[in-house]
Amino acid sequence: MKITAFTVLLLGCSTGFAQTLTGLCMLSDAHRANPADRVQLVLAPADCSEDSGHCTDVNNASAEWGRWTGISEETLAKEGVALTARMNAEAGDLVCNGSVHDGVLSGRYQFTPNEGFRKDMASMGFDEITPRKQLGFLMLDVTTAWVKEMKGLGVTDLSTGKLMGLKALHVDPEYIRAMSVAGYPELRAGKLTEMKAVGVTPEKVQEAKSLGFAPTEEELIQMSVFHIDRPFVEKMRARGLNDLTLEKLIKIKIFKVDE
Repeated sequence: MKITAFTVLLLGCSTGFAQTLTGLCMLSDAHRANPADRVQLVLAPADCSEDSGHCTDVNNASAEWGRWTGISEETLAKEGVALTARMNAEAGDLVCNGSVHDGVLSGRYQFTPNEGFRKDMASMGFDEITPRKQLGFLMLDVTTAWVKEMKGLGVTDLSTGKLMGLKALHVDPEYIRAMSVAGYPELRAGKLTEMKAVGVTPEKVQEAKSLGFAPTEEELIQMSVFHIDRPFVEKMRARGLNDLTLEKLIKIKIFKVDE
């Protein structure tokens, strides 16, 4: 599932469990900003007051139509119709009740966390899962099977927040295995997420090595951020700069010496 806009504001926002979350919800067809098979969702908590600290906990996400029941592109076109949209998965059950106006379902939501999911996650070492975090797991489609797969692949330094980051950026098993084969077997969750976020790929690793470099993870990230690729390196070498290290190339980009 591709999450094109997801504000992860679910960390550390609640203590205690065994409670439902409620608030305002809006669902609309996301075809203008995303692929046509997606629903755009906005959730605002009910406990938004000056003292609650939750007024900024507005979640924006998009998900496939197939993850929802009770709503469709056709029903969103019916002005005034009352709908009950539901997303149910291992992490819990989310319901949005409301009516359609101008192609948007607006109403109130209720999220009921799945206690079994929380217990299973705790058994794997994730014992600080609040209802708000669990709502985030639902929206990102985090399952215990996927978490076990990440752990089985050797991903380290995992936390609830880093699980969300991995899932949101689609750090899948194929990417993890390919990066390991490319020479980066230290699979720290934070570094994997950071590399994927800036576009580091196994192909870019191979290109860097073919140019004579042996970049660290941090250098790979900087190479991707500053677009230090084959055309740039060859351009610099054509100017007679044949002893350039990655550190020097990065500085050239930062300070725009090549312009």
